[in-house]
Amino acid sequence: MPTEIQLPKVGDAALEKLLDGALEAHAIAPQPEWRAEALNNLRTVADAATLVRSLDLGDAEEPAPVYRP
Repeated sequence: MPTEIQLPKVGDAALEKLLDGALEAHAIAPQPEWRAEALNNLRTVADAATLVRSLDLGDAEEPAPVYRP
């Protein structure tokens, strides 16, 4: 049976750094009217990733078989 691992929630400051870094790396001029929505989307993705990572399947669980033609 899978066990749950307690992981810290990703902080808002870290998400803002991620957004600012991505905008700068891709030379995108930030628009104030969509910044809040972009941060909300990053929050949703970060929370989903934390949920997935918090489930420890251990060694007893087998992954799906690999297709080999």
